[in-house]
Parts: sequence; C-alpha cells; structure tokens
Amino acid sequence: MRDVGPLSYVRPSLRRLFAWAGSVGAPTGRVLTLSFQQVGAAPGQRWYWKAAVELFTRELPPPGIELEALGGGRHAVHRLAGPHEGIGEAYRRLFDEWLPGSGETAAERPCMELYRNSPAEVEATRLITDLCVPLEEPRPG
Repeated sequence: MRDVGPLSYVRPSLRRLFAWAGSVGAPTGRVLTLSFQQVGAAPGQRWYWKAAVELFTRELPPPGIELEALGGGRHAVHRLAGPHEGIGEAYRRLFDEWLPGSGETAAERPCMELYRNSPAEVEATRLITDLCVPLEEPRPG
C-alpha cells in the first residue's frame, strides 16, 4: 500500500493489509515498509512509503492494495532498538555519517524497514527494526 507522509502513519495501512490477508486466509510473514524520497517535494511530502507484509495467496487484492515481488541485492543493515520514532534520525546518521566514509554507494532502490516485533508485542523501548540501505554492486577489478 502506498502512502505519503511520515513513516509514523504506517500503522493504519498495516492494519488494512492484515485485515485483507485474514479475510482471504493468507498466511503472513515478515512485516516491512519501503521508503522512497521525492526530491524537490515539500517537507511534509518528501518521503512516501509502501507498507508490506510477506504472504502467499492467489486471491486478487482490493483497490489500494497491490501484490509485488521485491528484488534482491546488497544492503547495509542497521538494527535500531527502540521506538519507531527514531527511524528518521537513524537513517540520517546512516546517510550523512556512515555512508560517506564506507566506500559504498547507495543504490537507486528503496530503503527497507524490517519490523522484528511490534508495539502490540513489546513496549516501545524494546522494539527492534532493521533499517536496510540498498547498495550498488561492487565493480569488478
């Protein structure tokens, strides 16, 4: 499901995804979001994201939900321990501090946030989220 705005708005989209998966009996797996930056957009509209959940079904989704396969590739992964409100700052540190000195180049693919648990399971200080920055493949030689 695609939405625009802060990543903190993702919960309603995930609830809708799980409700649909449950209604068609589709078993679900990992929960993630894909983050995209819109260069030149207004500050509140700069990022958009897609809420996603792994599932297998032959059912067609309702309007507003799409079935997509995610591509692979190399990623730098940072494990964030704590509230989801820290995701933006963690990405800022990854892109502004780690990436320039790493010898790596960010790829033109979306970042992924892989949620290892949820606010329904643990208190906010115990949330675990893997932040995945896509990397270019190394050049031969």
